[in-house]
Amino acid sequence: MSFPYGIFSTQYKFFAFLLLAGCLLFSNPTLSDGEIPYGKGLFWKVEKDNRKPSYLLGTMHVADPRVLKIKDRVEPFIKNADLLNLEINLSQRELRESYNVRIRDDGRTLDEVLPSELYAKIVKIAAKQNVKEEVLRDLELWAIYPILKALPNDPDREKQQDSGVALDFQLGAFAKEHGVKVNGLETVREQLSVFSDRDRQIYLDAIIRILEKNDAGQHHDDLMEQYVEMYLSENTNSFYETLLDDLKEEPPEMYDIWITRLLDKRNLNMINGMTKGLIKGNSFTAVGALHLPGEKGILNMLVQRGYQVSRVPCEDSKKSHFCPNQDM
Repeated sequence: MSFPYGIFSTQYKFFAFLLLAGCLLFSNPTLSDGEIPYGKGLFWKVEKDNRKPSYLLGTMHVADPRVLKIKDRVEPFIKNADLLNLEINLSQRELRESYNVRIRDDGRTLDEVLPSELYAKIVKIAAKQNVKEEVLRDLELWAIYPILKALPNDPDREKQQDSGVALDFQLGAFAKEHGVKVNGLETVREQLSVFSDRDRQIYLDAIIRILEKNDAGQHHDDLMEQYVEMYLSENTNSFYETLLDDLKEEPPEMYDIWITRLLDKRNLNMINGMTKGLIKGNSFTAVGALHLPGEKGILNMLVQRGYQVSRVPCEDSKKSHFCPNQDM
């Protein structure tokens, strides 16, 4: 295929970093300050009536080998499932759509839109995500902004496994290899419309705010490690606390994009898409980890719809980086 993998992997990185909750502090007396409902845990069993149980996994859309270890824990469940739901089932058509929808249509390239100093910073950060400059130049501003805010691939290529393919891609490939039907809860165009139908000026201003910080590149790298560690500890509540601090520096229109559009509305769409598999039972769903927690998160909405949810415990003999302490 002639399309660069780095472009397609960035669509998943949109959601690895900035899937926030609209309200983090609740009056629920069972929660301590700063905690949110279902703020700990990645792997969950979903049950109702006498149906076969279904399973729900919170993923991180990166190829970090430490994150990929969770495959060992969940692949036996996927192999025995009747259906795997992913955010997107990346067919060849969807891959082409992912590329085409990002291309600028005003006849200008990115280096013509941005000052040379800021453009050079973007090139440097994007290179860590395997996005080449010749591709970068033609992208819309809304496609550049998530690259700057998202997690890069591990720059140490010797640590990469499976050709640097993100966790979600690998779970989908595994399911297909074992004859499990794969369903996309969204199309690429539906997913990217969260960003693409907003005014360019919003993203231009946001990009300038990010890159005018002297430590933009280093801050970007440091966040990668912080979020991987949070994922390994299954502490999605910490994700929320850290991400909210970042969002405080953004104007109201960014809050609307990241919370109302990117998280809350998509959570509802996802759970509606999961319904058919849940009714039949024996389905498996894998979506970004921060779709799970919160009052408007998938887990709480499942409970409101009459389902029972419970964390899938680790077997003592299998505790490792992909199966951390359940009490963390």
